[in-house]
Parts: sequence; C-alpha cells; structure tokens
Amino acid sequence: MSSVDLVAEMEAARKRRDENTQRLLREARVRAIQAAVRPGSSREEVEERARSFYPRLSEDLIMEAVNLVCANPRDAARLEQQQQQQPG
Repeated sequence: MSSVDLVAEMEAARKRRDENTQRLLREARVRAIQAAVRPGSSREEVEERARSFYPRLSEDLIMEAVNLVCANPRDAARLEQQQQQQPG
C-alpha cells in the first residue's frame, strides 16, 4: 500500500468515525428527550425539555432533536390512542 493510499484510507476512516459519532450523539439526545417527556407532549414541551437538557447546544441541533422526537411514529400512535380513549 502506498503512502498516498494510506493517507486517503486514514482520512476516510476518520470521516466514518466522525459521522458515526455524530449519529450516536443525535440518537442519545433524542432518547433522553423522549424519556423525559410524556407521550403526547406538545412540541413546545418537547422544545422546553430539550433546551433544559442541552442549554449550550446549537439551535440547529436542538431543532433536529425536537423534530426527530416529534416525528416518532410510536409517539404519534400513542397520542392517537389516548385521544380515542378520552370521552369527547
């Protein structure tokens, strides 16, 4: 393996590791927020919890986590189930 190939391979490995780390951090933030909010919480409640957990996180990353929490199909199904059970 030439030194050029080694450098390129090391660069690619670093990029994969960085992407994997970012993905794992994102998933951990989403899980932490999901565990802290009640099923069916409003988007504002989710945002408030996310900001309290991660006060120094950039706005983009906060909104990414909030969007992922709010888009979770399990939570949407639970909210729908709760709404159907409530007398109306």
